[in-house]
Amino acid sequence: MEHIFIAVEVVLPLMVYMAVGMLTRRLSVVSGDHFKVINRMIFRILMPLTLFFNIYDADTGQEITPGVFAFVFICILLQFAGAWIIFAHTVKDTADSLTLAQGIYRSNFVLLGSVVAGALCDAGGLALVATLSILVVPLYNILAVIMFEVRRSGEVHVLPLLVNIFKNPLVDAGILGCVCKAFQIPVPALIAQPLTTLGGIASPLALVALGGMLSRGSVVKHGKYLITAAVGKLVIVPVLVILSAAALGFRGNEMVAILAVFASPTAVASTPMAQAMGGNGELAGEIVAVTSVFSMATIFLFVFFLSGAGMI
Repeated sequence: MEHIFIAVEVVLPLMVYMAVGMLTRRLSVVSGDHFKVINRMIFRILMPLTLFFNIYDADTGQEITPGVFAFVFICILLQFAGAWIIFAHTVKDTADSLTLAQGIYRSNFVLLGSVVAGALCDAGGLALVATLSILVVPLYNILAVIMFEVRRSGEVHVLPLLVNIFKNPLVDAGILGCVCKAFQIPVPALIAQPLTTLGGIASPLALVALGGMLSRGSVVKHGKYLITAAVGKLVIVPVLVILSAAALGFRGNEMVAILAVFASPTAVASTPMAQAMGGNGELAGEIVAVTSVFSMATIFLFVFFLSGAGMI
């Protein structure tokens, strides 16, 4: 019963936020086009603030095994490369293939990682999840920029690619957070407090906007893609990663952190990213919604299995 409560605690708030967005559109309080404008604000201002302070406030004082970082890094790269190659060869529309690939490899780690860790592990696990965000979130964003730019232009031009990577506000926020953290550059409390509050509304607002942009017709139209993304993101990828982690001997806090990275639904930030960089923003939002809903069942099953096996 405890594991059911954990799953509900993690996923139910996401569903509530999306329901508010759907109701807001239904009542004509905000139109679908206005939600797209809100998404751009989230992508350019609010999400970068969230990422910066997640990195800046991360407690890296706990002892952390470097092997976890290496494992997560390699798995993300393999996941990214596999999704990119598969969808590039099986989906004709470039915008759709890019969006599907991003939906498979990019997880809602920032939003769900601390919740999962808080429910399943001790202070060391919380520190591990927070510190992993320094690696995982900038990596997600750099890979997304690379994928969208390369597929959009059809060629690899290193200098323009690097310029576009560093023009991405999420990448810039991640780098700035790492620099301030490494050199212990203080952020005055009078500035940090309101900026942290602003960053804190990014994920709820993104989910509200996501619910507002959903339409029944588009979900039916993209049904095949949504099933593919949900099965790949919530079943195939986490099963392969968790089996590999178990074989390598990861247990306890480390396994919880790996679960948080790879079993979470598709990242909310993938919707404004796709919308801003030539992907299918509508499809991206639907992937986030569908994976968020069905992750309630899959996260529960993973937690139930791993706890029963004594791995977490």
